[in-house]
Amino acid sequence: MGPFPNRFQIRDLEEFSGVKAHTIRIWEKRYGLLEPSRTDTNIRYYGAEDLKTILNVSFLNQHGFKISKIAAMDRATRDRMVQEVALTKDEVGDVLNTLKMAMLAFNEDELIRTSDRFEQAHGFRSLVERIYVPLLEHIGVLWQTNSICPAQEHFVSNFIRHKIILATYALPKNTTANGLTHVLYLPENEIHELGLIYLNYILRSLGDRTVYLGQSVPREDLRQVCDLHPGPLNLVSVLMANPPASEVPDYLKELRELVPEERVTFWITGSQLARIEKMDVPRGMRLHPSLTALLQSIDSDQA
Repeated sequence: MGPFPNRFQIRDLEEFSGVKAHTIRIWEKRYGLLEPSRTDTNIRYYGAEDLKTILNVSFLNQHGFKISKIAAMDRATRDRMVQEVALTKDEVGDVLNTLKMAMLAFNEDELIRTSDRFEQAHGFRSLVERIYVPLLEHIGVLWQTNSICPAQEHFVSNFIRHKIILATYALPKNTTANGLTHVLYLPENEIHELGLIYLNYILRSLGDRTVYLGQSVPREDLRQVCDLHPGPLNLVSVLMANPPASEVPDYLKELRELVPEERVTFWITGSQLARIEKMDVPRGMRLHPSLTALLQSIDSDQA
């Protein structure tokens, strides 16, 4: 994306909507759906309204509307139709599009309204797992392709972070003195915290006790935590970037050697595990190649 936050190239529209650039050009030429402008040096660019148009057109097209029928609608009719389809069918696509537009405009009020509306209809877990997780995954792609700036990514990520933290502290407090305690932490130099924050919410929502340590925790600190908690412990961690995949087997082995007690177990997840084809799993460790897999395992244990 160029230096102007509301100017987009056609490849940006492709990244946001999933519609191929050549298809966008055909729709533009044949139906006049978009109205690109030109810079002083005659370079074509699209505005925020063009982006909203292509998102809405794509949404309706994916739900069975022919492009010729969509093109015949005026903007107000098309917007209303998107809302009606979202209410009667799968609204996830429309919610994601709305949040993307809010991200571009740094519109926190729209993020709040849209999130609250979906949460009231479907619950908090559905909001995170059906909306926020796909949104963050897509934002990662948009950032990598320079379709958005880092500030927009940070804006949405921190909004979601605060949303999960607020939901966590709104949960009833666990007053049980005994039983398993989950210790949640990220390894040294690991700062990708959203997955761990959400795991903390899930465990507390189930009535489990947690100790949240957060980012970049030295292994020696884990030893101290275990010494201070004599009961059964479960150390929970997410490996997204650190340690590197090639070092993960040794890291897990050394971690088990540092904390050898049978009363201490481990849940380890994260994309680094998915990059390892085969490894010996230390005793007492449950490895999950994705956060979704770990959440499914937690749900299965509760069933």
